Amino acid sequence: MKTLRNVTLLAIAGLLVPLLASSPAAAADRYFCENGKKVSGAILDKYVAMGDVTSPLGCPATDEMATPDGRGRYTHFDGGSIYWTAATGAFPVWGAVRSKWESMGWERSSLGYPKSDELRNQDGKGVRQVFEGGTVYWSAATGAHPVWGRIGATWGEYGWENSAFGYPASDEVDGTGSWADDAGNVHVYRVVTQRFGSGATLFWIPGGATEGCGGECTGYEVAAPGRLVQRVRVNLPTDSDKFVLMVFPTDAGFRGGVNKAPDGWQEVWANTPNPLRLDTADEAESLREQYACHAAYAHQESDGSWNTGNSWDLESERPKVSWTYATNAMFVAIHKCNWT
Repeated sequence: MKTLRNVTLLAIAGLLVPLLASSPAAAADRYFCENGKKVSGAILDKYVAMGDVTSPLGCPATDEMATPDGRGRYTHFDGGSIYWTAATGAFPVWGAVRSKWESMGWERSSLGYPKSDELRNQDGKGVRQVFEGGTVYWSAATGAHPVWGRIGATWGEYGWENSAFGYPASDEVDGTGSWADDAGNVHVYRVVTQRFGSGATLFWIPGGATEGCGGECTGYEVAAPGRLVQRVRVNLPTDSDKFVLMVFPTDAGFRGGVNKAPDGWQEVWANTPNPLRLDTADEAESLREQYACHAAYAHQESDGSWNTGNSWDLESERPKVSWTYATNAMFVAIHKCNWT
């Protein structure tokens, strides 16, 4: 009898395995709102913990169903949905975050399944929800957008939504950039960009030599709407603790000369978040000297272009020298703003 009892128990357990895999155990299935829809398993547990019909989800709109990818289960409610997988657990999705997730392809999108409830951010201006592949952030001013990968990591280093960049204001956009070397050869490279609430754009360049970045790098670009500086770009190589500050002068900036260098340098930082890798006064002074050198050295060619190119590349690895060495015509003719 003991052997038969064990065999029977094993058989019953075998029957339970597929049931648990598709709908984890709960006290019992329950019907709500007299609409003939029941809530089951771990989804029921989550629903009850939230206050069931009194929660933002309201009444169930469907029974529990299997997701198309076969990994999980879900139930739609009047106010949102609850999704479950064995790996993530059960979490509700609603509002603008759910709409964004739906537009991307639900669980088959790059986000995958939700891994957290919707969380209110400390600044009181928005919410976020963590998914397997990234996090969706929402604020009334910017809408709902996913953040992930190298751009998400860089944004996080600067303080997420509390940074000078603010909330994401667009999804990532995969595109190309180009630059011309000293010989006039044009180089095209892949660049992924994402716009943020401050107006700044964060970017990721997977690899390949680009202007101001010799391989993979991240960084950000901001408008510097001044009379002398039109925009500023900060390149952050992933294989170095240094960075390159690219300043794009206006026509007046090119013509400003060394005497306008202090004004231009102030415009550089008017809207540019301080690179976290800038950690010494000597590095800051070196960048200022390089800017002044380019301002002193710039002159226009016969075809209308500028001998310094369309941007002034300031490298944090260059040492501090002296204002005289950086800007005096005799020395500039030798080092051309590229001293070591």
